Amino acid sequence: MRILQIRFRNLNSLVGEWLVDLTHPAFISDGIFAITGPTGAGKSTILDAICLALYGRTPRLARISKSGNDILSRQTGDCFAEVTFETQAGRFRCHWSQHRARRKAQGELQIPKHELADAGSGGIIESRMSQVGARIEAVTGMDFDRFTRSMLLAQGGFDTFLRAEADLRAPILEQITGSEIYSRISIRVHERQRQERERLNLLQAETSGILVLTPQEEREKAQELLTRKHEESALAVKSSATAAAIAWLNTIDTLKQEIDTLVVERAQLQHQFTAFQSQRERLARAVKAMALEGIHATLSEIRKQQAIDCAALNGAQRRCPTWNSTWASRPNGCVWQSSRPPQRRRRCTLPGR
Repeated sequence: MRILQIRFRNLNSLVGEWLVDLTHPAFISDGIFAITGPTGAGKSTILDAICLALYGRTPRLARISKSGNDILSRQTGDCFAEVTFETQAGRFRCHWSQHRARRKAQGELQIPKHELADAGSGGIIESRMSQVGARIEAVTGMDFDRFTRSMLLAQGGFDTFLRAEADLRAPILEQITGSEIYSRISIRVHERQRQERERLNLLQAETSGILVLTPQEEREKAQELLTRKHEESALAVKSSATAAAIAWLNTIDTLKQEIDTLVVERAQLQHQFTAFQSQRERLARAVKAMALEGIHATLSEIRKQQAIDCAALNGAQRRCPTWNSTWASRPNGCVWQSSRPPQRRRRCTLPGR
C-alpha cells in the first residue's frame, strides 16, 4: 500500500483545510522525511487524518458518531479527512466527513459519512458506513489494528521500543506488531506440518513393498530391457511384413470379387444383345427406308404431276376434235422435257406446229 495524498479540514488544532501531496517531487526525491514540531502542533493529527479517512476511527478515538466527536476542531461546523492511496488492486480515494446542523459551530452533530471511490473514474465503490471498512481491508489486506501496527505506529511506540532494555523490548515489540498474528502463523505451521506428515506416512506406506535392486540386479535388468527392445524391433519388422501380405491378399480378394461381378454383367449384356437382335434387324430396315424416303417422295411428286399433265392433255384433245386423227397417228406427239424440274409444266408439240 502506498499513500499518495492526504487532505483534511478542521481536525484538532489544525483548523482549516490542509493538503499533503506525497507525489510531490520533494517527497519522492528524498524518500524519507520527518514530521516535526512542538507539542500540540498537530503532528499526530496528520496520522489521525489517515486513520480517520480509511477506517473512520483513530488510535486515540475508537468511535466517532453522532453522539460525540472529539477530533472536530473547536468552534467549527464540519470536518473531513480524505486519503488517496494505491495498491496492487488499483488506485482509490477514501473520504470520511461529519458536520453539525447547518454547519454551525453550535449545531447538533449529524451522522458521519464514509465512502470508498475509484481515484481514476470517481465512481463510488462503497458508501455504507458498516461496509467501507471491510472493503478497505479487501483492497489493502489490512484491518485497522494491522494497519496501525505495521504502517502507522502509535505516537511514542517506536521511541519507547528504542529506549527500552533488551529484556523489555520483546513485550514492546509484541505490543507494536501485535502478537495475535504470530499465534495464527503458529497454528498454520502446525496444521501444515500435520498435513505433510500424513502425506509422508502415506508415501511410506505405498513404497514399503518396493524392493531396492542391487547394482548387479540393475545391470541384469538393463540387459534384459535391451534384449526386449531388440525383440520388439524384430517383431515390429515382422508385423509390418505380415500387414503388407494381408493387404496384398485383401487386394486379390477384392479383384476376384470384381471379376465375378464383371462376368455376371457380361452374361447379362450378352443376353440383352441376343434379345435385341430382332429389333436391330428392324432398325436396319428402317434406316434403309429412311435413306430412300427422299427418292420415293420425288417419284410420288412426278407421278402426281404426270397425272395432272395427262388430264390437261385429254382436255385439250376434247377441245380440238379436228386434230384427233392427226394426234392419234403420232404416238410421239407429246414430248417430255426431262431436263426441266418436275414441278414445271410439260410442253406438248401439236402436228403442224
